[in-house]
Amino acid sequence: MITALLAISIIILSIAGMSIGLILKNKPLQPSCGGIYLEKGDTCKVCGKTVD
Repeated sequence: MITALLAISIIILSIAGMSIGLILKNKPLQPSCGGIYLEKGDTCKVCGKTVD
């Protein structure tokens, strides 16, 4: 039981740390290259790729 609580607390602390880092940087998240846009035939908003 202690192992499960320790694992959950480590996960919560790491998520909280990443959240605080994003808030302090004050930068928006950047999406991954490709994904849904390339499936639809649009251009990627990150790198400008298109699918032929």
